[in-house]
Amino acid sequence: MKNQTIENEKKQEKQDEEIIENLQVDEKQNNDYKQDAKPAKTKERILSIDRFRGLCFFAFVCSYILPLFGVFDFLTPYVEHDKNGFQILPGVSFADLFVPMFIFVIGLTIIRSFKSREEKVGTRKAYFQLATRFLALIGIGYAFNGFENGWADVFFNDVAFNNLAIVTQVAAIFFWLALAGLIIYIISLFFKNEKFKDISNKIFVYTLAIAGVLAIFFLLVSTAEKITAPAQSKFGGHEWDTLQNIGLAGLLALPFIRYDKWGRLIICGLSFVGLTILMQNGLFPLANTILEGGFIGAFSWSTILLLGSIFADLKDDKLYWVLSSLGLLISVVLIVGYDFIAAKRGCTPVFALFTASVASIIWGGFNFLENINFKFDFLKIWGSNAILTYITTLILALILDTFLGDVLMSLSVWATIPIVLIIFALFTLMNWLLVRKSKYIRI
Repeated sequence: MKNQTIENEKKQEKQDEEIIENLQVDEKQNNDYKQDAKPAKTKERILSIDRFRGLCFFAFVCSYILPLFGVFDFLTPYVEHDKNGFQILPGVSFADLFVPMFIFVIGLTIIRSFKSREEKVGTRKAYFQLATRFLALIGIGYAFNGFENGWADVFFNDVAFNNLAIVTQVAAIFFWLALAGLIIYIISLFFKNEKFKDISNKIFVYTLAIAGVLAIFFLLVSTAEKITAPAQSKFGGHEWDTLQNIGLAGLLALPFIRYDKWGRLIICGLSFVGLTILMQNGLFPLANTILEGGFIGAFSWSTILLLGSIFADLKDDKLYWVLSSLGLLISVVLIVGYDFIAAKRGCTPVFALFTASVASIIWGGFNFLENINFKFDFLKIWGSNAILTYITTLILALILDTFLGDVLMSLSVWATIPIVLIIFALFTLMNWLLVRKSKYIRI
């Protein structure tokens, strides 16, 4: 009886130990589950990219604001494009470098952005979100070009809206819709209601994306009219500018962003060879008739974007500098030694290779400074809200040129300098306040 009791006690102890062990396992699994269930931390912004972007946009603002003042006439060769500007290589001016840099910067972040979206919403939605973003960029450019090239005359030259081309009328409508959407979106950033922010952002982006789709349609019609001129142009005569370039380049690069860096490099190589053969043998005159190359030039612009994504993957690799130097050497030899056509207007492949190589070298320099922190990081601040800086610059330049153009051109140097300093101080303050509040305008 005693032995039986002892045996039962041992069994009970063993069962208790098993229960405790199971509870510990369950607790560990529960902790692991909670850990996995925690939302991933927001990825930190890469300092060298923000600084490089800041340099690009500071140069962009200078190129739009400074020419409005007569005392800066001596800078004209540095803000003129193609053969009219200060020449770095035959056909490549100093001002031609900055748009490729914008596109290269987007390439530096596109893979990271896609993977982040893919983890959150899946592959299809990630593609959809990025495609919408690039269409929205096209839409912004289209709306502003419409203002500059026609419908502003409704306000300033007593032109009837009904007499404007259909392309310009559509641009006018979307300009006001986009501006209203942007104002609501900016206001939403200062509220804690996340649903309000999300809805405001989607209204803004989708409005611009629809404008982008229409802009591509008008571009294709305009391109067709260059090949076979119709008796009467109904939808043609459409301009294609910087933001449209960026957006269409992104759309053409999207199918390849899931490739590894070597796959993307092969695509870039094939694109370079094929486009170079076509451009050197009759295609360039057609591309050159459309500002920035339109649909034809977009293939070269997309190559710049893909090269940016490749160099982002090679950031800490010794091959980074090998490829940068090799791209620079090949492009210079082809342009100088063999008279290959290098032009921003039309965007020839050798122009794309040269400017992408220059951009990679500049970004490589910023990478060396990545561990150095400044108390007031001017370029980082300027690179934090690129799209807002771009839109604000275009609006400000249009207002100043329209209402004060003659006055600004006649100002003395002592009157000009304080005004310019105030303008740049306001840009800096705008971006600094948004960074301090961790507010970023995105599309």
